[in-house]
Amino acid sequence: MAHETPRNQPSASALALSVASGLLVVFSLAPYDHWWMAWFALVPMLVALRDTTLKQAAICGLVMGSVTNYGAFHWLTVLMNDFSNLGFGTYLVMAVMALYQCVPFLLWATLLRVASPTTEGPGRYAVMFVAAISFPVFEFFYPIVFPWYLAVTQHSRPELIGVVDLAGTGLLTLAIVVVNLCLARCLLPLRSGQSKVWPLDISSRERWGLALLAILVLGFCYGYSSLRNRQILAAQERAEKLHLGLVQPNHWIDSVGALDALHHYQRMTYELVQEVQQQGERLDLILWPESAVRTPVPSFRARSGKEPEVEPQRYPFDLAWLQPGLTEPATTLTQERVPPWEMWSVQRGHRVPMLFGTTMEDTGPEAVGALPGGPALYNCGVLIDENGTVLGIAPKVKLLLFGETIPLAGIFPVIYQLLPMASALVPGTEAVVLNFGQARLGMMICYEDLLPWFHYDLAQQNPDVLLNLTNDAWFGKTAEAVSHLSLAKFRSVEGRVALIRSTPTGVSAVVDATGAVVAEIAMDEEGTLTYPVPLLQIKTGWERFGDSVVWFGLLVVLGFFIWKYKS
Repeated sequence: MAHETPRNQPSASALALSVASGLLVVFSLAPYDHWWMAWFALVPMLVALRDTTLKQAAICGLVMGSVTNYGAFHWLTVLMNDFSNLGFGTYLVMAVMALYQCVPFLLWATLLRVASPTTEGPGRYAVMFVAAISFPVFEFFYPIVFPWYLAVTQHSRPELIGVVDLAGTGLLTLAIVVVNLCLARCLLPLRSGQSKVWPLDISSRERWGLALLAILVLGFCYGYSSLRNRQILAAQERAEKLHLGLVQPNHWIDSVGALDALHHYQRMTYELVQEVQQQGERLDLILWPESAVRTPVPSFRARSGKEPEVEPQRYPFDLAWLQPGLTEPATTLTQERVPPWEMWSVQRGHRVPMLFGTTMEDTGPEAVGALPGGPALYNCGVLIDENGTVLGIAPKVKLLLFGETIPLAGIFPVIYQLLPMASALVPGTEAVVLNFGQARLGMMICYEDLLPWFHYDLAQQNPDVLLNLTNDAWFGKTAEAVSHLSLAKFRSVEGRVALIRSTPTGVSAVVDATGAVVAEIAMDEEGTLTYPVPLLQIKTGWERFGDSVVWFGLLVVLGFFIWKYKS
């Protein structure tokens, strides 16, 4: 038979299989949570890579990655339609975002083609190892707006995600990829030389060996996680507890004014405190979410000890005290008969310490805003004691692109005309742990709880609980809320500490140190909850060595390419 010139494009069946892989990954993620699909989701694309050229393999990876990212982040269209002037351009931006974020899949498929084994013997399995460990490398180091990883498909299975405390999410991603590669190789009984990606036959013995390897990898994840979780649960029972209260008023964006919103928080908090006191229970700290307080109270004192002559528009960065309200908040705002400063009080009718989110301004002479001539604004969490004394302030360090900061907007301010709801904030300089009695509160604002590298910096300060103040209301009643929570759970497992998330519209939740949600207020619900959160100091492998799997994998991949192109 005459040699057939390779096609420039992959076949229709190869494209269909790549789409199938993308959909399997999507349905293994939140909110669908068919976690078991992830353990064979890559197999269709691996089948598709048979008889492909380098270009065709790259296209298959691009198709799978685009389907995965569009399906996983389709809720971004709601955000852009509501808060931008892009019009139909919203869907173009979404398509560009999906294409940009598909690059790790494209790179992986291309590497599979480049790394094709060409000799008999154990060399083919060295190639499989390179292929497996390269996947977590690409997904970790490639910069995307909302970082995610294949490991998140298992967020609902504490009995599988425990391995993350050894070497980060990359270890669990590696396990999933190894199982997929083993299954794909076992299911492809090819004749020698027929496939460019897997061109060599394997014996029945080798096929059974690969099946056994897949079982052992899955068994290790289950066995280690289950054993470790039993130890963690026992440690949580023995640990000192911080009794926290969460308040979720269900305020959607622009649905309620600043003073009305604050009054609702005051009333719900007062009723929560009364309920706890009537039950004779403890309440150490109350959490309000990001941006809960949108306008400062008129009465405060700067650290200089001097009262300002003019009321500022925002809380100053040197805030030292917030005057507590003297009276119980009225049932409705129209019934209030108190001075304005009391209506703006954060604490009203109780003396329970609080942690709340607000915007603060650095008014110092050396302060520099994000825009030329603009104020230096920070997205902060503020901790106050029972008397209103400020115990600590935690500015957000990692700002959300196009939501809190826009690249080049300082040079081209006209960009804000297209994104009128975007903020121009200044980032904090370092991760912050706030001391509160015996507790060390690791602070995360908004999407900082998605970032393993940010958590690693925070973990070096030995927090014994993580507190996340966030506002998912911007994304509407979409899958973003549960997707955010699914990613945040891994911070608990990495450092084996509880994570408490406070949001205005849900999902507000308590995640224990096994990664399990033990209390929550669902999305689009008004409510409060209290929970005795264990304070843990458990040194994990991840805290000692970070995401060591991906760093080791990076060396392996670089070493492979050096060897490949020198040989």
